[in-house]
Parts: sequence; C-alpha cells; structure tokens
Amino acid sequence: MNPSPKKSAGGPKTAKGKRASSQNALIHGATSNNVLSADQRLQVEQYVQELMAYYKPESPLEKMQIQRIALCRAKLDALYDLEHVKLQIALEDLKRSPEVVMQKIAAGGGMTQAFAEAISKGRDLDLPMGLTPKSLKLIASEINAIGGKLDPEDDLNIALPNLSLFINDVANRLGSSPYKILLRIGETVNGMLKEKGAIGYKLRQLLQSIKKTKQDEIYGESPVDEIAAGVEADPDLSKINETLSGIVELNTVVISAHEVAKDFMRMRELMLSSVTLSGEESDRLMRYQTTWERRLSSAIGELLALQAKNVK
Repeated sequence: MNPSPKKSAGGPKTAKGKRASSQNALIHGATSNNVLSADQRLQVEQYVQELMAYYKPESPLEKMQIQRIALCRAKLDALYDLEHVKLQIALEDLKRSPEVVMQKIAAGGGMTQAFAEAISKGRDLDLPMGLTPKSLKLIASEINAIGGKLDPEDDLNIALPNLSLFINDVANRLGSSPYKILLRIGETVNGMLKEKGAIGYKLRQLLQSIKKTKQDEIYGESPVDEIAAGVEADPDLSKINETLSGIVELNTVVISAHEVAKDFMRMRELMLSSVTLSGEESDRLMRYQTTWERRLSSAIGELLALQAKNVK
C-alpha cells in the first residue's frame, strides 16, 4: 500500500487556533521543569544558596528538595512578573485610547469632545486669533450683559470693552483694521461651529484655498476683487451681531468641554484602577500559578519531613 503523502502543518488557520498558538511561550514556559533563560538560571542558583545556608541540608534527598524549592520559586516569580507586565500593557493601551473612556461618559461629540480631549491631555485649545478660554469667557460675559447684540446707537468700544481691546490689539499686530479682525473672528468661529471643530473648518478652508488658486491660474485674478480687497467696508451691524452670537456659542462649547474633561479624567482613573486581564488569560495564569504554588508547598513539606526524620 502506498501511504498518503504528509500534509504540511502550516500553523494554525482559525482565529481561535492563532490565539492559542500565541500563548505557547507562556504555556511551555510555565509547564517546563527546566529553567528557560540565563537570568532564570541565576535566580535559581541564588535561591539555592539562600536555602542551603538556612536549612543546611545533609542528605542527597534534602539537597534535591532544595533544588525543587528554588525552581518553584523562580517559576512563580516569572509568572507574577508576567502578570504584572500584561497589566501594565493593558493600562498603557487604555491611556492611549481616549475614545474608550469617552464612550463611558456623555461627551456630547463634535467640537465639545475634541476640546475635552485636548484639555485632558494638557494641550491649548485651538481658538481663533489667539483667543484663550479666559479672554473668551470675559468677552462672552460682556456680550451677554448687553443682551447678546449691539443696537445701532451702541458704541462697540464702550459696550464691549474687552472685545474692543482684543480686536484692536490683533489689528495693530497684523496691520489690519479692528472691523476686519472682528469679521475674521466671526467667520472662523461660525465656521468651526458649523464644521464641528477646528480641524474640519481648517480642512474646508484649505480645500477652498486650493480651488481658488486653481481658478486664479486659469482665469486670472479679478481686478474688481483686488480693488474691493483694498477698500474698508462700512461696518455691517448684522455681521457684527452674528459674530457676537458665535463667540457666545463658542464659549458655551469651551465651558462644556472643561466639564467633560473633568468627567473624562474621573472615568479614566476609575477604569485604570479596574483594569484586569481577559478572563481566558487570567484563568491560564491562575492555573499555572496554582500548580507551582502546590509544587512549592509540597517540596517544602517534604524537606521539613526529611530534616525532622534526620534529627530523630
């Protein structure tokens, strides 16, 4: 009879088989009665010396039990270290996955969540024209104090001194007019609110810039646009009030983001303190630890029995 040709193993094919195979190092190391590395060999030798000095074995059987005890201790140490390392890896994975924590709290999504993640990481918020949460809060507070909008007879410098001071400072630095700076802030703020964050808004602006550049290359820049760009437009009250409304809404988002960031930090601490290994992995480690603990206990008991017998 001609035997069938052997098929090559090729390793595990199923997901379950691959998971089991990935644990071979742990399984083989935990069940082996031999040391697996030079470091473990040195550890066993150190334990042997300590045990020899303490128990002072005389018979070959006592010395054999000393070797067993030392090996059991080294194996248990390796398993405890492995458990600690795996827990540390799980902790680091959680720290690098803020979305996992965000799923546990009412983050609100969009820009609020993006700002909250930035705050929790200690990063500055990407606010327009160098606004800070503190200056934004002051400006939003005085906008609310006048009812949220300017009336035709209102003087912006008097009604909104913090906003006026801010846009004048930016205008001086950029060589522009306060009104243009105010409109630019309004465009950016409302663009961010519409695009649910600074990244989406900047991406849209970049795409629009690329589109305009291509149009200019094909058709040339319009002289009308050049003239209009150099002319200071008359203040448009409706645009100003639209900007004021956007500033107030952006401040609300920032305040909410700070609250979400606090909830995020609390939840992350709770989740970090409760990190455990998966059930399958934990059970495997527990079984091997129990096995070696029993072997250690048995070896110690036999050594003590031998020494008690020799004393008699």
